[in-house]
Amino acid sequence: MRDLLDIKLFSQPFDATQNSTIKLNNGKQIAQMYAKLENCISVLSDLKARKSYISYGSIADLLGLQKKETEINSIWEDELLSRVHPEDLQKKYRLEFQFFQLLNSIDLANRANYELITKLRIRNLEGKYIFVKHRLLYIGSSEDGSIWLALCLYNLIYEHPEFEIPQGIIINTQSGKIMDYNHHEFSQILSLREKEILQLIKHGRRSKEIADKLGLSINTVNRHRQNIFQKLNVTNAMEACRVAEGTGLL
Repeated sequence: MRDLLDIKLFSQPFDATQNSTIKLNNGKQIAQMYAKLENCISVLSDLKARKSYISYGSIADLLGLQKKETEINSIWEDELLSRVHPEDLQKKYRLEFQFFQLLNSIDLANRANYELITKLRIRNLEGKYIFVKHRLLYIGSSEDGSIWLALCLYNLIYEHPEFEIPQGIIINTQSGKIMDYNHHEFSQILSLREKEILQLIKHGRRSKEIADKLGLSINTVNRHRQNIFQKLNVTNAMEACRVAEGTGLL
């Protein structure tokens, strides 16, 4: 799932962004502020440069992180991710892929209103799993609409029932609307007919065969194919099937 996420993130055009240095520095300051105020670990990732800038709060001591590198040549904070429970890590990647696809389907001006929250089990200094809240926000885009700056925050979850964190949700912070892990609106991106056609494509059926089976014209089938590609932000049928399977649409 992470490989598929890499392909989608890095295939963005990343056209020139005005005042990119200023915006990047502002992003670093935001990340440092979160780490200081919330005692969390904040990771600002520059998807275009494929670099990350890490700010460590006191939770890093609890997790036994070395806190040596504040700038890494990767968008993935692997020292920390290596401590995440494998099941939770795959859930995290899947949700992040869905989040990326969702943001690409909405108006650019509204992207900042969404964030992803995931509950993770992470090994602490003693090797025991503790619960950590992970938040993902995209805080900067290129002029062409490419998602450029991502901010990840790792906070300790308080041991009190009133601070319970859901397993994984996407939330609109402006409206308060919540899309949960199994039922959020990403699953509705494709219509039932489009899912039906994509399922047949997955099984190797050509447009003519699909048209005959479903009683449609070949032009209608081809129009559905193009709509599927556009909605999933892909360029071919093979990639569409991989994305749909990876995100639970098929």
